[in-house]
Amino acid sequence: MSEKIVEFISDVMTAISNCSLYTREHPAVMHLSEMAVAVLDSLFFEDKFSVALFGDSLVINEQRLPARNMHVSSFIKKLRRKGIDKVVISRGVTAAELKDFIAEIALSDRITGTYAHISSGIIEVKLGGGGGGDIGAVMNENIEKVKEVYQGVSRFKRLDMVGLEDVVVSFITTLKQEANVLKVVSPIKAHSEYTYAHNNNVAVLSIFQAETLGVKHDLLHDIGMAGLLHDIGKMFVPATVLEKEAKLNDDEWVEMKKHPVYGAMYLATLPDIPKYALVAAYEHHMKFNGLGYPATRRKGRTQHIISQIISISDFFDALRTDRPYRKALDVPVIVGLLNDSAGKDFNPLLVENFIRALKKVSIFSS
Repeated sequence: MSEKIVEFISDVMTAISNCSLYTREHPAVMHLSEMAVAVLDSLFFEDKFSVALFGDSLVINEQRLPARNMHVSSFIKKLRRKGIDKVVISRGVTAAELKDFIAEIALSDRITGTYAHISSGIIEVKLGGGGGGDIGAVMNENIEKVKEVYQGVSRFKRLDMVGLEDVVVSFITTLKQEANVLKVVSPIKAHSEYTYAHNNNVAVLSIFQAETLGVKHDLLHDIGMAGLLHDIGKMFVPATVLEKEAKLNDDEWVEMKKHPVYGAMYLATLPDIPKYALVAAYEHHMKFNGLGYPATRRKGRTQHIISQIISISDFFDALRTDRPYRKALDVPVIVGLLNDSAGKDFNPLLVENFIRALKKVSIFSS
């Protein structure tokens, strides 16, 4: 039975890949849909085939299937990133119907179509209409999730990617319901919460930037994940340095500047980490002109564009937050500093895009 399930999932994932690479009308997509429907015939239980997410596993017709196969692991990630927690396929499904469902998974941000023999359970993030209180509750819950994951980090322990994937899905969904990004980013209420809330905010701001550039689907999720993990290396910096409430002295600053290397080294040991997360963890302080840190043998090394996006988000959120040694700055002041640093610390085209996007959602007046 499990071999047939894996065969069905492999056909579906290959069809999704073909649909993304070519078009929904490519002959291979229909052929794979026909193969998947043929396999399904032996998998129905009481005329239904049920797939539900359970952590990093699938529950198929009430039986758990661990993600030990590449296609199964990719299928779990794909469903989670679409905000789907359950799919039920009923007997009578046609290849054409399955093909349309596959195309929607491949090409749409969310499943909105209705199907006679396919139903899906969608994870919803519901926000209230007044005052943004519900957004705050959602973001506080995400901070707690990130805090729990970060505090469990060690050189010998795997990262809870399931929890982080859910957080990124929540950010993307929330930004679709609330355009004003500064209503989504979290205020930092305590010094001890800074690292966790800041990582959330950098992820949100980076997703916001990426969406204005037309980024969608898996790449958008990977950018959110990169924002969420950009400071993971700080978990290997001594607590006396990380949690110090005064300005760091020279020796402490040398130690703090090692966090990009610590982060990249840690992420490189883990499976299923988006490669952009590793790159951004290493490069986010390198600066557009290559004169930041960590220093590299190749002077003037160019940051990856995703690292450039995250650098802007990192700078913006850091300056809008109260710190023990300085007060938060107003948005127009931060925008002025971004403009002053464009072409040196930051990609000028990305700075221009970010400021234009902020003005478009009426966050501030110039």
